[in-house]
Amino acid sequence: MKNLNKPALDRKKLSQEKRDSELLLRKLIGSSYDGITITDPDGRTTWYNDSFLRMSGLLPSQLDNYTVHEIIEKGWLKGSASLDSISKGEVVTKLVTYPTGIEALISATPVFNDKGQLLYSIGNVRDLTELNKLKHQLNETFALTETYKQTLQEVQLTNIDGNQIIYRSPSMEKVISLAHKFSTVDTPVLILGESGVGKDVLANYIHTISDRKDKGPFVKINCGAIPEHLLESELFGYEAGAFTGAGRQGKVGLFEVAHNGTIFLDEVGEMPLSLQVKLLGVLQDMKIQRVGGIKQIPIDVKVIAATNANLEGMIKEKKFRRDLYFRLNVLPINIPTLKERPEDVFALLVHFLNMYNDKHNMNRSFSPSAVDLLLSYHWPGNIRELKNVVEQLMIISDEDVIDEPLIPIKLRVKKNEMVPIETEDIPELTNKIPLKHLINEYERKVLSHYLSTYKPMKRCADLLGIDLTTLARKKKRYNL
Repeated sequence: MKNLNKPALDRKKLSQEKRDSELLLRKLIGSSYDGITITDPDGRTTWYNDSFLRMSGLLPSQLDNYTVHEIIEKGWLKGSASLDSISKGEVVTKLVTYPTGIEALISATPVFNDKGQLLYSIGNVRDLTELNKLKHQLNETFALTETYKQTLQEVQLTNIDGNQIIYRSPSMEKVISLAHKFSTVDTPVLILGESGVGKDVLANYIHTISDRKDKGPFVKINCGAIPEHLLESELFGYEAGAFTGAGRQGKVGLFEVAHNGTIFLDEVGEMPLSLQVKLLGVLQDMKIQRVGGIKQIPIDVKVIAATNANLEGMIKEKKFRRDLYFRLNVLPINIPTLKERPEDVFALLVHFLNMYNDKHNMNRSFSPSAVDLLLSYHWPGNIRELKNVVEQLMIISDEDVIDEPLIPIKLRVKKNEMVPIETEDIPELTNKIPLKHLINEYERKVLSHYLSTYKPMKRCADLLGIDLTTLARKKKRYNL
């Protein structure tokens, strides 16, 4: 017999599915960090989330009771990408500054039905406040380059006399051996390594032990610390009147300053692509051309470049030229991190202790327990971090012997030592409790303690002796 209620049941099922889908959509929109709005062809805001309210400063009562046209007329907003998208029938992207002071990037996308009729415009609002804050900080840094430009030549001509490379590890012994071999030829050298491992010191060392030391200077320039529009004139110089603000006499570039010596291009991965082409030409022909000039000027320099960036990855992302990479990477040297050469930590510790005792007219020393902590730390900031910590401890100490209590908490966790956690005693078994349940509960408490105590998660994973993906999976499993 035919089921007469089946169509009604199907409609009920479809109706429930529709409600579930709508609920899911609302949850997705509501939880988005970006602001999201949905506007109909008449300019009515049919949907918005809390992020949009936070950024725009508008109230629900304004959005619910007024069209976007009326909101603009009342001066609550200066314009609307959604209205532009509706009128043009295309995607519209614009920058706006809301009354809250938040600058945002808005992309409004029209939505059409199968017949080509406009149904809605969906607006996505991205908060640019943090990005602009970083941009402001970078602009302040770039402003300092004006002072840097005035004293650039004097600062960069200093040599390495008295600046030793301190090491005890076999891995650094190999690095120094390569440095000696590479110092005897004029082929470019590429020094790789994390920030703080001493790439600039090694570059200076290569120059000092080469025959170029007595022929020309060691000239260093940080490719990431000088604005792009200034970097070319710093490297290659400029002719008089080459651009607005150019000196009447023109200026010699750093490649010319380094003639017969060595030029060190630190953070070469930060060099803009337009200059990478010119650098490649210089490496091939050993000639430079000043900005605004037409004459090719021969130079004789040894080029040493350094970076902590993954240049091969940058090549895939079209951020670094493959041909320049091969030209620079003829003689590579990879400086290992301090974590990879713990034997050098003590030698550096003693070196910096003696150096700052002389500098500050002190007679400080470290207790054995303090030394043990410092030797056990993994030093993610490498030599630079170690140097700063030693000077800081020496200055803040009231005693000549720097003891364990003065060591910062973040340095106190040894690489291979588990710190006991305070947790409840295992209860007596009054009821049958599976062993697996007890083990999982203890694991949850251990993870909870370590995740809240040691950050970031990578460090926590290292202390627990597991990889980061395993820790992330367990964190999700226990809802920590």
